[in-house]
Amino acid sequence: MPHITLPPCLHDLETLARGPGLVLARCGYRPDAFAGDAFAHAGIPLPAGLEKAVAKRRTEYLAGRVCARAALGQATGLEAVPAIGDDRAPCWPDGAVGAITHSHGQAAALVGRHADWQGLGLDAEHWLAPDRARRLAGQLLTPAEREALGTLDDTAFARRLTRVFSIKESLFKALYPITGVRFYFQDAEMVAEDHIALRRDLSDQWRRGATVEALWRDEDQGVLSWIAVPRGRKSLGGRD
Repeated sequence: MPHITLPPCLHDLETLARGPGLVLARCGYRPDAFAGDAFAHAGIPLPAGLEKAVAKRRTEYLAGRVCARAALGQATGLEAVPAIGDDRAPCWPDGAVGAITHSHGQAAALVGRHADWQGLGLDAEHWLAPDRARRLAGQLLTPAEREALGTLDDTAFARRLTRVFSIKESLFKALYPITGVRFYFQDAEMVAEDHIALRRDLSDQWRRGATVEALWRDEDQGVLSWIAVPRGRKSLGGRD
């Protein structure tokens, strides 16, 4: 990766291989260090809709796009920055597919070649406090998931729920660009520790029971999850 000079509000940009033609780029960000010239410094266009946004929102966006540009360059050789679509999702250049996330001072982008991957999802979540995890369980977990986690103590329950929350966010980011259909937490279910299945039809290919692998990394401050749907997978109907 070529050397990139970062504005003071960003730090520690790195790229990591995550599969064939698949690159994860990460960096830290500090909204308290954001300055008006940060976008120009980083060479990232400032969207019109963010001109009056608070420093936190602008710093998050800037960090995500810096990561996206770095990952795009390494994964595909493209020097580009994804714009914002009408649905607020990133618009990736032809030949590329990706996802962006940011949470509590850390941003990341996962990018791959469109020839290799149908869709990519990426999400970072700060560890939920046990009391908040219990309050959110009914919203985030299906009845079967709640039963599976029912014997865990409060701390372990909060960690597992945070992971499931993140994986479901990654699933949405991977499948929404493919299907164009919005779906919600109760519409998908962890059927194994590392696999998640749909509980409703999204399209002719993405039907109830379609299952994908979920990957994650537990870190000190939270969890980073990602889902990569390979291009060669053609039949994505219900499970046998």
